[in-house]
Amino acid sequence: MTLLPRSLLSIFLLFISCTSSYAETGHRVGQTAPGFELTSLEGDKVSLDSLTQQGHVLLVFWATECVYCYAHISDFNALHDQYHDRGLTVAAINIAGEYAQEVREYAQSNGLKYLVLADRLDNLDVAEDYHVVGTPTLVLVSPDNRVLFYGHNLPDISKWLKD
Repeated sequence: MTLLPRSLLSIFLLFISCTSSYAETGHRVGQTAPGFELTSLEGDKVSLDSLTQQGHVLLVFWATECVYCYAHISDFNALHDQYHDRGLTVAAINIAGEYAQEVREYAQSNGLKYLVLADRLDNLDVAEDYHVVGTPTLVLVSPDNRVLFYGHNLPDISKWLKD
């Protein structure tokens, strides 16, 4: 059995500390969520206001090359399945600057059930407005447009949406 080299261990510990640094106490929790209007893979214009009129919104800032984003697809699908009828919209915002066709192919081949927004350059502006650092970054927005959660790990949605 070999031990991890010290440099890899340091990187791992740094990653762990970074991924939990904003959870639930992020700089935007309690503040009004920045508005946006982006294009879905179906070509529809989607605004944050139109989504929050239906209930809570979980924004997932992601990239196709992000292995952590890929690893959570089943979790996001499960959240969509469990809470969509109760007003939760899972909205994935691709921030890698990929073209809609690339994102569409990825979404189809990986079975994404939730809303995917792929407005290439405008997505980057939204990510900047939300101060996104790294993927995935998750932001839960209430129906009154308040940020309830900002972090890199899945929030406990049941705190806000009851079964």
